[in-house]
Amino acid sequence: MDYIPHAESQIKFMMEKVGVKRLADLFDTIPRELLLDDERAKAILKSGALADNGMTELELKNLLAGLASKNKAYKSIFQGAGSYWHYIPAVVDYLTSRGELWTSYTPYQAERSQGYLQAIFEYQSMIAAMTGMNFSNASLHDGATALVDAIVMAKSQNKDRDTVVIAGKINPFYKTVVATALMPRDIKLICVEPGKLAASIDGSVMAIIACSPDFFGTIHDVAAIVQATKQKDNSILVIQCITEALSLAMLKSPGAAGVDIAVGEAQSLGIPMCFGGPALGFLAVSDSKLLHKMPGRIVGCTKEVAGERLGFTLTLSAREQHIRREKALSNICSNEALNMLRAAIYMAALGGTGLKQVATINVKKANYLKAKLCEIKGFTCINEGPTFNEFVMKKKDTSIQKIIKSCESKDILGPLDLGTVNIEWKGLMLFCATEMNESKAIDDLIASCKEGIA
Repeated sequence: MDYIPHAESQIKFMMEKVGVKRLADLFDTIPRELLLDDERAKAILKSGALADNGMTELELKNLLAGLASKNKAYKSIFQGAGSYWHYIPAVVDYLTSRGELWTSYTPYQAERSQGYLQAIFEYQSMIAAMTGMNFSNASLHDGATALVDAIVMAKSQNKDRDTVVIAGKINPFYKTVVATALMPRDIKLICVEPGKLAASIDGSVMAIIACSPDFFGTIHDVAAIVQATKQKDNSILVIQCITEALSLAMLKSPGAAGVDIAVGEAQSLGIPMCFGGPALGFLAVSDSKLLHKMPGRIVGCTKEVAGERLGFTLTLSAREQHIRREKALSNICSNEALNMLRAAIYMAALGGTGLKQVATINVKKANYLKAKLCEIKGFTCINEGPTFNEFVMKKKDTSIQKIIKSCESKDILGPLDLGTVNIEWKGLMLFCATEMNESKAIDDLIASCKEGIA
C-alpha cells in the first residue's frame, strides 16, 4: 500500500496556511493541458505499447531510440544564458564512468571513503584557487540555489537588516529562485546598475550582489563595487555572482577584488548541457566567520599522529545540521559529488594554463562575432563595457524570430530572443561564442543574421 505521511486534517491545515483550496492549486503554474489526472494517466497506459503483452528488449530499445531521435541536436550552439557549450576531455567521462564513483551518498564514514573525500578536498582547493578565496565547499545544486545560500549567510551576519541590492543584470531565472526561496524570510531585492549603487545603500542593506560577468555578458569592475560598498558601510557583505565559471580563469579573481562570498554556476567545468541540467553550484568565502556559516559539504585534511600519511574527513558541519528544518543553515541535503568530481577532473586535466587558454579562445571568438555583427546594418551592441563570451545585440525591427529560424535551417541554435524572457528586453538578442564554435559556423550565423533583415 502507499505510504502517506500526512493525515487529511494535516493536509487541510497546510493548505489553509499556504492559501489554497485544492492540492491541484499547487500546480496552477503548469498549463492544464499538460497535467495528468488519474483517468488520463490510465488511458495513456492502456493505449501504450506496453499495454497488451509487453515488448521484447529489442523492441523496447528500438522504441526508446525512436523517441530519442525526436530530440534536436544542433551542429553548433550560440546560446549561453547560464548553460554553456564547452568541450569536455575524454578523461572526464572515462573516470566518472567507473562504478565506484557513481554513488551520491555523502561520505560520512571517513574510514571507508578516503578516496572520495580526497576528491572533494581537491575540488574545494581548486575552486578556492580559482576564486582567490580562502575556503570553499562542495555539493550545492546549481548557481541559483547557491546564491540563495549566500544571501542566507549574509542574513546571519546582519540579522537586523532585510534588503539585498543586485548590481548588474542578474540571470532572471536566478532572481526568480532567490525571490521564491527568500519570500518566507521577508528579504527585499533591489536591482540597480553598478554606477548607481552608492545611492541605493542605506541602513537596511545587508548584502550587495555584484553580477560579473552578468546575464548580458558584461564584465563589471567588482573591486570598485566593493570599495563603494565598504566606504558606506563596512558591515555589508559583497557577494559576486558568476554564471560562467570559466571566466574565473581569465578575469581578476573575486578574492583579489575584495568580495566576501563568491558564488555561481560550475556547469562550464566538465558538465554537459544535458537539456538544462544537472548543474553544480560553487561557493567560496573569504574568512573563517563565514566558513562556519557555509552550507554543503566541507572536507578537511590532516596527518597521522605518528606518521606522514594524509587523512580526510568531513569537518565543521554536523551531519544533523542538514535536517534541522528552519534552523538548518541550508536545506539542500543531497550530495552533488558526481558533478563535483567531473569539475575536479576537468580542472585538473586542463590545469591553470589550459583553463586560461580556453577562456582566451572564448573571448577572441566572441569578440570576433560581436565585431562582425556590428557591421550589419541595424545591429547595435548594447553592452557598456567589455564582455566575456556573451553579449547582447539590439535590432531596430522585429525580425529576431526570422533570424532564429534561418539559423535553424543551417542546423544552428541561434541567439536567445530576450523578449521571450522579459518583455522589457524586446528587440534584444543574447549571443554566446565558445571554443566549440568553428569559423564556418560563425560565418553561417552571420549570414543568417543578414538573411533575417533582408
